[in-house]
Amino acid sequence: MLILISGCSGAGKNTIIQELLKRNQNIKFLKSCTTRKKRPYESKDSYIYLSKDEFDQKLKNDEIFEHEEIHQNFYGLLKSSLNDVVRFDKDDKHFVKDVGVLGQINLVRALKNKVNVLSIFLTVPRKELIRRLTLRGERDIDLRLSRMEFEMGYINNFDVIVKNIDIEKTTKRVEKLINKFKTKTIGGIKC
Repeated sequence: MLILISGCSGAGKNTIIQELLKRNQNIKFLKSCTTRKKRPYESKDSYIYLSKDEFDQKLKNDEIFEHEEIHQNFYGLLKSSLNDVVRFDKDDKHFVKDVGVLGQINLVRALKNKVNVLSIFLTVPRKELIRRLTLRGERDIDLRLSRMEFEMGYINNFDVIVKNIDIEKTTKRVEKLINKFKTKTIGGIKC
């Protein structure tokens, strides 16, 4: 199964993913490529960090399945990573990935008849979002808030919308959703 977690900048996507990874040995993080710099609190394994030239070369070589520009940086998923999701799905291994709203559409479309895909959109009240972005040291909060309006326009594409106020409660809710969606039927076959 592939678990896609999306939401506005500061909604807690990476925090919830880290909690899921700590608590569940059968969940593996599906890394994306990005041209943005590593944030101080991130592990070097959070992304495959590439220069803009390296990213462009992978695009030219048709190595990237989907990509999106977000906040003047590029993010993309390697085709080889997507193949891993399909290959390991049979072993009761799950992958979790943070994804933009457009990436969610592309991934669901590409995988809908191959593996279970659970897509979750995390929401946070605007005031809390601003607080989190400020604590994180974001310099251009207005840019992130303007992107929020765009992202909210895609919220109905997701299987579930989860309000993320409390990390523990949100993580438990996501774990329950994963267990429920594990037995979803794909192409007439119960998975």
